[in-house]
Amino acid sequence: MSPFSNAPSIKEVLTSKETPDGKKRVGFFSKELKDGKKEWAKLTFMTFGMITIFMFLFLSIYFGSYYKQVPRAAHLSIEVIDLDSIASPIGVPHPAILGPAMINAIQNDVKAAAPHLGWYFADNSTLQQFRLSGNGQGLDPYAYAEQKVLNQDVWGVLIINSNATRGVWSGLTQGVIWEPTGAMTFLYEEARNFYAENQYVSRLGSMVMTSGGNAAATTLASQILALGNASAVLTTGSQAMAVASPFSYNLHNLRPFDQLAGIASTTVGTVYLIIFTFLISVTWNNQGLPLIQDSLTLTSEVLVKLLVPFIGYFWLSLNYSLVSLAFLIDFTRKFGKGGFVVYWMADWITMSALGFVMETMFLWLGPFFPFFLIFWVILNVTVAFLDISDMASFYRYGYFTPVWNLVDMAKCVTFATKNHYAQNFAVNLAWLLVWMTLLVLTVVYQRRNKEKEAMQKKWEEIKEADKKEIDHS
Repeated sequence: MSPFSNAPSIKEVLTSKETPDGKKRVGFFSKELKDGKKEWAKLTFMTFGMITIFMFLFLSIYFGSYYKQVPRAAHLSIEVIDLDSIASPIGVPHPAILGPAMINAIQNDVKAAAPHLGWYFADNSTLQQFRLSGNGQGLDPYAYAEQKVLNQDVWGVLIINSNATRGVWSGLTQGVIWEPTGAMTFLYEEARNFYAENQYVSRLGSMVMTSGGNAAATTLASQILALGNASAVLTTGSQAMAVASPFSYNLHNLRPFDQLAGIASTTVGTVYLIIFTFLISVTWNNQGLPLIQDSLTLTSEVLVKLLVPFIGYFWLSLNYSLVSLAFLIDFTRKFGKGGFVVYWMADWITMSALGFVMETMFLWLGPFFPFFLIFWVILNVTVAFLDISDMASFYRYGYFTPVWNLVDMAKCVTFATKNHYAQNFAVNLAWLLVWMTLLVLTVVYQRRNKEKEAMQKKWEEIKEADKKEIDHS
């Protein structure tokens, strides 16, 4: 006989006024549900109220990271090395044109309405290092600038080349071929934060260099026209490419964000990392552990609570890392063939740091755990997308969050940016060890309370039984 042979028909289900066990069913507006509806409404409105309050609290953290970002672009420091003014000082036949024009353009940019970058000029002691000395060539300005950018001391370096004014005049008067883009060089590192670098650093830097270059070209034109042989100079200069747009620039991106699949592992992918970590906490705490928990000794329960998630994170982090590998991300740029393992270990430690926080909070919050999960996701992810230096001071907490440190490690492996691995691993290991300790203390505390309640209940049953025995006697 089919187990569904005695099942009610669809018509009976739709018209039934009783439950299968004979209890009466009523409509929502029935007076018989008056008390139940009061409790239901109370719980419903309390839930919606809590969600509304936490929505404003938690989302304010995320939306606030974008607030006043435009004026805060001034925190993106750009060092200016003006070699043109040194190489062509006042008093020589052709004093510097581009150097003074760029200084004026930068000063005007800083005075103008936001956004503008945090321009500053290299001091005289720094500039003197680039001069030729009795020992020969001075410090290479390009090597200096590259070191500053890759060491993340600055967001960019603008070099106004020493041959800018001299090169143009050599083209005008001697016919020496001049490459306008050799007048200025702007070095930056896109992979450090592709949003900040592209939205502000390279874009605003290009605007200032264009403005300064145009102003210098206007000054040069007036100087040419003041010459007695202006026509001959213009003819010679045109052949040497020194007349039309004589001062231009080139952008030198030291670490391009050239692996687009890497966007996932350094931005939105971190959200999914937290979600998959969360699934372990909810699934095995709700479904698996209760089947054996009451039969375990305290030591066994502690070990299970520590080892099962930790091993689970090991497996999940491997698969998360393999997804990136499957989409052909090159992990060899910084650490060679061991790059993938380094990236995998970074994912594992980060998942563990995130996960043991959730394991512990799940035991404390129970049904209210989803509220903490939202907070935990927003707290970590908010500081992972944009650069902290372009946010309000409040967001400096991000340097101590697991996800920010993972993103910093992922950029190092994927794009060969500055290596902060010792610091990154130390922070995430600290999260892991502290919250593993708190989880152990929580398990012990809750086991003690549970047994205390059980003993109290048993004692009450014994007293009740003794009371009944006395009453019968």
